[in-house]
Amino acid sequence: MLTVIQKRWVLLCLFIILCFFGYYSWKQLSIEAYPDIADVTSQVVTQVPGLAAEEVEQQITIPLERALNGLPGMHVMRSKSTFGLSMITIVFEDGTEDYWSRQRVQERLDEVELPYDAVPGLDPLTSPTGEIYRYIIESDKHSLRELTDLQNWVIIPRIKQVSGVTDVSNFGGITTQYQVEIDPQKLEQYHISLDQVMEAIENNNSNVGGSVLNRGDLGYVVRGIGLISDLEDLGKIVVSSENGVPVFLNDIGKLKYGNLERKGVFGYTDRKREYSESIEGIVLLLKHENPSIVLEGIKNAVDELNSETLPEGVNIHVFLDRTQLVDTTLHTVSRTLLEGMILVIIVLIVFLGSWRGALLVAVTIPISLLIAFILMHLTNIPANLLSLGAIDFGIIVDGAIVMMETILKKREDHPQEYLEEKSISKRVIEVAKPIAFATIIIITAYLPLFAFERVERKLFTPMAFTVSYALIGALLVALFLIPGIGYALYRKPKKIYHNKWLEKLTLKYSDAVSKILKKPKKVIVSVAVIFVCAIGLSVFVGKDFLPVLDEGSIWMQVNLPPGISVEKSRELSDTLRQRTMKHGEVTYIAVQAGRNDDGTDPFTPSHFEVSIGIKPYSEWPSGKTKNDLIDELAKEYESLAGFRVGFSQPMIDGVMDKIAGAHSELVIKVYGDEFKETRRIAEDIMNTLKNVEGAVDLDIDQEPPLPQLQVHMNRDAIARYGLNVSDVSNLIEVAIGGKAISQIYQNDRVYDITCKYDENSRNTPEKIAALMLTSATGAKIPLSQVADIKLSTGESTITREMNKRHLTVKLNLRGRDLGSFLEDAQHSIEKKYKIRPRKISYKVGRTV
Repeated sequence: MLTVIQKRWVLLCLFIILCFFGYYSWKQLSIEAYPDIADVTSQVVTQVPGLAAEEVEQQITIPLERALNGLPGMHVMRSKSTFGLSMITIVFEDGTEDYWSRQRVQERLDEVELPYDAVPGLDPLTSPTGEIYRYIIESDKHSLRELTDLQNWVIIPRIKQVSGVTDVSNFGGITTQYQVEIDPQKLEQYHISLDQVMEAIENNNSNVGGSVLNRGDLGYVVRGIGLISDLEDLGKIVVSSENGVPVFLNDIGKLKYGNLERKGVFGYTDRKREYSESIEGIVLLLKHENPSIVLEGIKNAVDELNSETLPEGVNIHVFLDRTQLVDTTLHTVSRTLLEGMILVIIVLIVFLGSWRGALLVAVTIPISLLIAFILMHLTNIPANLLSLGAIDFGIIVDGAIVMMETILKKREDHPQEYLEEKSISKRVIEVAKPIAFATIIIITAYLPLFAFERVERKLFTPMAFTVSYALIGALLVALFLIPGIGYALYRKPKKIYHNKWLEKLTLKYSDAVSKILKKPKKVIVSVAVIFVCAIGLSVFVGKDFLPVLDEGSIWMQVNLPPGISVEKSRELSDTLRQRTMKHGEVTYIAVQAGRNDDGTDPFTPSHFEVSIGIKPYSEWPSGKTKNDLIDELAKEYESLAGFRVGFSQPMIDGVMDKIAGAHSELVIKVYGDEFKETRRIAEDIMNTLKNVEGAVDLDIDQEPPLPQLQVHMNRDAIARYGLNVSDVSNLIEVAIGGKAISQIYQNDRVYDITCKYDENSRNTPEKIAALMLTSATGAKIPLSQVADIKLSTGESTITREMNKRHLTVKLNLRGRDLGSFLEDAQHSIEKKYKIRPRKISYKVGRTV
């Protein structure tokens, strides 16, 4: 320690260098509003347009699940099969590396061969908290189709250039197609089959290369240019000939600019805008990237698009920017840190009696934080509200106070003498070991946090690291900076301030300690009574996993009557937005109805995902809270017929979906293979839980069965007419549903060429039954002769967990603690189902 005092200015310079490095490390830290608590997951997405949920499960999901069973490190596997879409989510054990897990999944997928040319793919590598930026595109001069083209071919490619952006998804708008609407009567007139039309389009849309033609000293690349470039080229395709006269494509149908069948719409309203239909962009952050740096790049890209790239009158309006939440979090943490520092300085001045000593001790706080930032940067620990907010300044300055008091006591004992380095060194050595030992004990108290797993580990381990790093920094300051600088400040003789009231308090404390030591049994008995009471009361005290972390916005999952059309969904979206904006605390509402055109959302038009922005709480009426607003909105929506609303927050909603496969705080999963019986049990459980205090937003996550027009093929009749099942399948897939046959390339843009029958020939079950098939002999056979066509119902969504079907009853909790609610809910369910139905089981659990 003598060297520490003698080399005090060298050590001071070293700590100053550490402070600069600490500031640099702070700027490099990944700053999050809240910790990312989601597990390592990989999601397999497979699209099969037009296929019903039952066929998707049977022919796509189950073969993929069987291939993925037994993946190394797999914790649980869940799947959703819905119209035209299969989604399988694999959750891995803690400690599994993201890219390693994705590689294992891809290896299994490469071994699977699926029907319908279906190709499974992995979703972008992001986190449920990775939706960091949302915007809409607005213009008074451009149509929705034009804005969608700008979104797909200009805006999204530019934003995806930003390093750290893993994907930009689109919601809403109109995806342009070149459509051929065939008149089936013209096919009969010219004796043409549907297969001939499809083959003609494919054979008349290609470019070829003819190597190189040498002429003298030059070599000319030979190109055969036959690609279709517009509707005029498409219409000139020869399909057949009638008495030597060519039959062109535009002779048998109508060619037009159309759009992909819409599966959802996006509506947006704020205090200045009202869009019944608009286009939304959602920017996803690559996992483990620093959101602050990526957001800065996104903002620069958007500024460039608005000012230089987009046509006049087109503007990108941002309505959700994670920067705002990060800034709010940093402001909260900074204010807490500043208030803590000021309070500590005041207390130190009062008790130490020396403003110089108090400031020197207070320097421990920023230096220890900067050292913590260095260690966080080196060990890749992100900064967030929990990790920084958990730092206790009182604990941090303990060692420095003891060291400072030691020097002040020496000064007080010899007020007229110059202090010697050796004497100060001796005193410092005496307290150094206790200070180090006390710090180690505090750090050791955090060790149990490192034994946590999954969600608990992701929440509390960064906090434990951060606090431990700050304590290490405080210990270094107390041992290597305070002794030397304290000696320099108090080396010369000076009058020492005596805190008389503290001295009196010390005397009283000493007397109290002496009395206690004389009668230790009374103290032991009192402590024992308090301990027993604490244990007894803990049984009756409510228990929650974690207080709610306010994200400063509201996220809703809204279920509507099943089977509604996209147009009706848009009308109900308008109503929801208008009713919500009546509340003055709301700044905007964005409604995603159904699924996006990419088809990667497992929803129908009967499902809304709703983002609601709210004003800063300082602008709210005095005393009003976010829960009060949620209660008001819940009452508002009760008057909307058919609306079933669940309230949450954007980030935690995504986390809950990844963890438990449902957008709610609590879930009850009912397992069973029989759809009707499983749904009956789930509905009974839901009705039972409605009577349990605290349960709100109850619903069954999977939508009820939807109406279907089923075409049951008669194999005997098909064989009798010399047809194949594939002939009937093509008629259903292409003529009725519409299928992409080829593509048109326009500069850097690509559009599908789709083929289907005109609307008038397929808009009723009777007309569909009258559609004609062409046999090998050229005979025309009505569809009704080879298939039974009837109206029925079928499953909307089929969910599975670890290869077993289930339904999910979801609910949120308000006004009650989690522990007592789970106990009452479990008791209520078991009381109702003392004898469980055969082949049915259930499981109660929380998502986080």
